[in-house]
Amino acid sequence: MNTRLLVIIVLQALCLMYFLLSAGTFNSLGMVLPSMVEAFGMNWAQAGFGFTLLGTACGLVSLAPALTIRKLGVGRTLAAGTVMLFAAFMLLYTSTGVMSYYLGTTLLGIGYCFCGTVPAVHVLSSSFRRRSTVLGLYFTIGNLGAVAGPLLWYASQSAGFDWRFYWLLFAVASVIVGAFCTLTAGRLHIAAPEEQAPSPDTSTEWTVRRALGTVQFWVVVGAYTACLAINTTTHGFAYQHLMEHGVGQDRASQLISLSALVCAVGSALAGIAGEKASARTLTLFSLGCLGVSAATLALVDGPLSLMLWMVTFGGGLGFSYVSTVMLLQSYFGQRASLELYSIMMAVSTSAAIGPALGGAVKDQTGSFAGIFIGLAAISAVLFCAVAILRKPGARPVPDTPAIPAE
Repeated sequence: MNTRLLVIIVLQALCLMYFLLSAGTFNSLGMVLPSMVEAFGMNWAQAGFGFTLLGTACGLVSLAPALTIRKLGVGRTLAAGTVMLFAAFMLLYTSTGVMSYYLGTTLLGIGYCFCGTVPAVHVLSSSFRRRSTVLGLYFTIGNLGAVAGPLLWYASQSAGFDWRFYWLLFAVASVIVGAFCTLTAGRLHIAAPEEQAPSPDTSTEWTVRRALGTVQFWVVVGAYTACLAINTTTHGFAYQHLMEHGVGQDRASQLISLSALVCAVGSALAGIAGEKASARTLTLFSLGCLGVSAATLALVDGPLSLMLWMVTFGGGLGFSYVSTVMLLQSYFGQRASLELYSIMMAVSTSAAIGPALGGAVKDQTGSFAGIFIGLAAISAVLFCAVAILRKPGARPVPDTPAIPAE
């Protein structure tokens, strides 16, 4: 039986894991890349492809933790992810060339998937009644890791440590935090799909197959993918792009960390607002902010534009984490939310093409501006699609699990 104390401890453990992932994956890689490019003699297309592998692995494997959670439980899923995270950080620590860098980022994406939002969203949505608030808290604390990552990198550089030491720190931390998550979450009982009560936001619960047949599901997936594309591409190249526009190394690090702080605040506000405002409204806000941030970053030319980019990128990203999850659950209920969220993560793998294209654009044109303009246009299209979106009609379902047992 789940006690309130156990549930709170699991929440803390999952928040700490997301803090670690936010600090040591997408955010950190963008900061460390210039040093690794210099060490390995890579071009920016090769460097961006490592980012693409990170995002692709994270997306393509998203269905795997959903299956292992249903069959093996949350604890064993987190244990497997911890092993992969440790192996990934050690590969980056010991890497000697492009191929080991690629292997490390691929394993990092898989480990992120097994320890990140897929198990956490499932556990927290199943354990708390005020889902918007608790998800907002989870993403807020986790996103503070995105604040800590760039600052930790800057501090390690100032102290005279190289990029290898930085990855070693995360290898050790992944074992400690992963063990904490495994031991606590493994004791939690999560109801099977057929045991879960209907979501208060839906009159009937949906099956995976029926949800996949609706336009609404794919628009939500498209919105999430657009947000993710702007997120990964910005984190991959903003540091270098800002320095190429006359922003100092320390100032660029500070701006990226401040945008992550705004992101954390945005997630908290989204969690609170989600109890009153519709998830669709929150999603529109996130898409609008991220579109403006991409356009502003492409055309950055002074302090005001830097401030506008920092606020819109951080705020839009913070809202997107909560809004897309809540929109999905609001439209299709809780019963199949684990599988639907995993499918959304898998499909959003297409966002990983952003860093690869960004690196190619940089090599061909000498600037990252083109990729950011393109992302702003995509965001505008998805904004219009979500604006005209309406809740799908009620669909009765038989009393069977979301995924039949084999």
